[in-house]
Order: sequence, then structure tokens, then C-alpha cells
Amino acid sequence: MVTGWQPTTATERALLTAAENEDGTAFLAALTSGPLLLPVPATAPAGEPAAWPTGQHEGVTHVMAYTSPAAIAAGLPGQPVTYRVSVLTDLAADWPDDRWVLAVDAGLPIGVRLTADELASLAAAAIEAELPLREAIHQQDPDALMSALLRAELVLPLRPDGPATRDLGDPEFPWWCLPDEQGRPSVPVFTSEARLRQALGDHDSVVVSSLQLTEHWPDAAWQLLLNPETPLAAALPGEAVSTLRDWLGELRDVLGDAAERERSRRVSAGYADPATVGVPVPRTAPEPAADEAPDPDLPLRLQLVIPHRYLASYLDDGYDRAAGLVHAWHGPGRDTPIRLYRRLGLLGAGSPFEESDEWVAVLRWPPGEHTPQEWGRGQPRMESLIVSDGTELRCLHQDGRDEFLARFDATARRWSPD
Repeated sequence: MVTGWQPTTATERALLTAAENEDGTAFLAALTSGPLLLPVPATAPAGEPAAWPTGQHEGVTHVMAYTSPAAIAAGLPGQPVTYRVSVLTDLAADWPDDRWVLAVDAGLPIGVRLTADELASLAAAAIEAELPLREAIHQQDPDALMSALLRAELVLPLRPDGPATRDLGDPEFPWWCLPDEQGRPSVPVFTSEARLRQALGDHDSVVVSSLQLTEHWPDAAWQLLLNPETPLAAALPGEAVSTLRDWLGELRDVLGDAAERERSRRVSAGYADPATVGVPVPRTAPEPAADEAPDPDLPLRLQLVIPHRYLASYLDDGYDRAAGLVHAWHGPGRDTPIRLYRRLGLLGAGSPFEESDEWVAVLRWPPGEHTPQEWGRGQPRMESLIVSDGTELRCLHQDGRDEFLARFDATARRWSPD
């Protein structure tokens, strides 16, 4: 065990506190949120992919990783090395051999060893959360990238020595704008604390939503650099940020109006006001009509309404993204355009739907293994998603007909009429 070592980063301080308190949950959370430095020998050929830094212990190959340059110096005293910065998620995604073990800060009080299975289990949630972003960047799909950003909390690093305000609407907010390799003004934005620390180390930051960021974007000439200096890096021009802002603002207005109309409808009908959750409702309050609830004898199917103008994008172009109110299908003959509009609160100024619509298209699919349990239960949920394999595209008519249009083939990325 190395003696005389002291933590030098926020991650290491959190790891040491958790180790001293024997708090395994906090220890693993800190390990997942921080950067991991993989030593690279000073003699390694320039320009070639860095080899995995391995060593043998009790006949097992260990990949060596550290949480800071000081930890490398303590664990490998006297050895001239540089390092590449990674995170637990990327190591798990690229792990080369299931027989290998990850050794983090070997010999230090915060040292830990993880088998390939333990590494995969620990990183599974983060990998799943980043999957839409990974696919969007790999496919160079701007629409998918927008969809991933819509769902993400974003970490915005602040300009060093800037004003103390953390309000994006404050004219004095310390935006950190840097030139990229071509000299274009750019604002770094990260999708997690771990990604920020991977690129910048410990750095003052603020967590914002995509709506907050786009609403207050300071200059259309500034581009957004997403996760720079990481494997999940991408760039969005300022015009794309403005487009996302306009779309989110329109969607917020429509949904806000819908929520207010639904609240008024429920109050006038005698249901509980959402502002009085926990307050007993009078026994005289009417029960919902039979067709206002899903058919209890049918398995749960999730559904999302598609604006008419987007239908051709699905059928002709193989479009596989969707955004809207995810809700439960009520059963054959129970969902018609007007019933859906009223139940979901989709009518009103700015809405793409009209009471006179003779038909409307919907996506319908069974919940999958990774579908959140709350989807389809209770109130509809605003979600942005990638269409799953086997999802049906259907047309609901005024007379109650439920017409099959196509089924999505994720492998071929197309909608098939059979």
C-alpha cells in the first residue's frame, strides 16, 4: 500500500470518504462520475492508437487506470508516462477481453478491482442513457442528435474567473466561448459530469435543460461543441441551436395550453385539481366514462399521435424518430381522432390537429424490456424516442376504424406494408 498519498480531485475526495465510511454505493457512484487516466509509455509511437496499459497479477491480466496524474505518480513512481483520459462508460463499451480485470488506483487507499462483468454491470445504466447519442454521432444524423439533446440534462462549464451569477438569463452570465481548431467561436457543453471531467477535470459548471440552454443561447454565430475531447463529440452550428429553441418553444406552448385545458376540464367534471393532490375528493365526483380508460382485458400498448404533415416522412423516407405524448391505447373502436385530441388536450391555437380531422396517424407498440414502467399508466408523458422494431403505424378514422398502414423494420430502417 502506497503511503503519503493525498486526494487531489473532487472524485478522489469522494472516493476516499466513501471508502473510509465503507459506503460501497457512494464509492461506485463517485467512480462512475469521474475521469479515468490510462497510462501511456513516453516511448509509445506518436500517432498510433494507444495500447491498453496491462500488467499481470496472480496470472490475470489487469488494465491499469488512475483517477489523477498525482495518483499515477504515486502508483508508478519514477516511471515516465503520459496518459489518455477516459471514463468508465467508454472502457466498458470497448473492453477487449472478458478475462481481464480493471485495476483502478492500485496500491492506493481508494484502489479497487473490477471484473469484466462488474464493469459492464456498473456502466450499464450510463451506456443505456448515452445510446441514442452514440447512435446519432455514429450515423451523423442531425435529427437524432437533436432528439438526444431534447432528453438530456446538459452540463455547461463556466468561464474561469467570471461573474458569480448562475442565471442564464443574466446578461453577466459567464459564458465560456473558445475558438475551435478553425477559429470559430464555440461553447463547450457536456451531457454529464463525467464527460466534463473527462475533458476538463474539475471545473465550475451549471446543470441546465436543453430548453434553458437554447432559450438563452447568446449568439447565433457561436457553435455548440458537445462533449469536446471525448469519443462522444459533435458540433452544432448556432443556426441549429436556434431551430431547436423555436421547436421546443412551440411544443412547450402547445403542451402548456393543453395541460391548462385538461386541468380545467377535470376540475369542472369534479376530478381532483393537480394542485390539491392529497386532498380528499368529494364522493359525488363522477367516475370516468368506460371509454376514458384502456380496455382492462387487453395487454398494454403504447401510442403516440403523429401530425399529418409528418406521415410521408415515415412511409416514404423510413423516418424512425418521434416526439409527443406517450399514452395507452384504449382498445378497438375506442380511439378516434376527436376522442384522442380531447383526451390528450391536443386542440387549440398552434396545434396541428383540428376537431374536423377525418383521420389521424398514430404509432403503436408494446412496451419493451427497457420501457419505463410508468409509460402508459396514469397521465400521458411528453417523450422523444427512437421508434422500436415492430412498431405499427396505424390510421384512426372518425367512424372508429383502426387501419393498419405499416410496420417498422429496424434492421432495414424502413416501414413495410405487410
